[in-house]
Amino acid sequence: MPNVKYVAHRGYSMQAPENTIAAFELAGRTGFWGIECDTYCTVDGRWIVHHDRTVDRMTDGTGRTKDFAFEEIRKLRIDGGNRIADYPGLRVPTLEEVLGVCRSYGLHAFVEIEEYHRDADLAALVRIVEASGMMEKCSFICFNAGDLEKVRAINADVQLGYLSARPPTPDDLTLAQKLRPAFLDYDYKTATPADVKRCVRAGIDVSMWTVNSRADALPFIEAGAAYVTTDTDLAAEAARSVPFAARGEDGI
Repeated sequence: MPNVKYVAHRGYSMQAPENTIAAFELAGRTGFWGIECDTYCTVDGRWIVHHDRTVDRMTDGTGRTKDFAFEEIRKLRIDGGNRIADYPGLRVPTLEEVLGVCRSYGLHAFVEIEEYHRDADLAALVRIVEASGMMEKCSFICFNAGDLEKVRAINADVQLGYLSARPPTPDDLTLAQKLRPAFLDYDYKTATPADVKRCVRAGIDVSMWTVNSRADALPFIEAGAAYVTTDTDLAAEAARSVPFAARGEDGI
């Protein structure tokens, strides 16, 4: 099989509350190649990890995520997510804390840029990754091409990923070539294996999100997808599907 890399979506979010230290640590212990996390900048300039535009679904608070000051959002308790009863006392983590987990487990970080207040916040985001020593094991991903262009102006070398939920277009390839090093990150429900092959032929890597079954992932992997973002452990599922004789006498 092609050497696809599996990325834990918001951490190992099927087994622990999403975007928490517990979920990222579990991804590391499970053996994922990387993690995906979502980032917002607070009103006082701290980058935190959370997915939704509001804190209502995942915490005991209410309000727009980017409108909190750092101390305020840290007071909230995470009270939603898979197996929340097994993980009491969780708080919204900082990006620095998440990158620390990645460093400990050797994980690559897909850092999705959600909302911020000023261009200086993006420069601070890049500095956080630089200070963490994770620049070579980090990719910034975003649905907003303009934000990716701003990051590229700040740093010429970090990998960027353009997220899209739309069917792929020739303009996507043009953007990825302009932003190099860069890849395209597609919703598997709107892209096709033929789209992946076209990108690969053009020398552009492709990531697929969020794929939770081997049957859905396999056509894209066979087409040459470099990354698959998933809520579950597709690598273990793939290993179980390999015929015993192909694993060697010890079954590995």
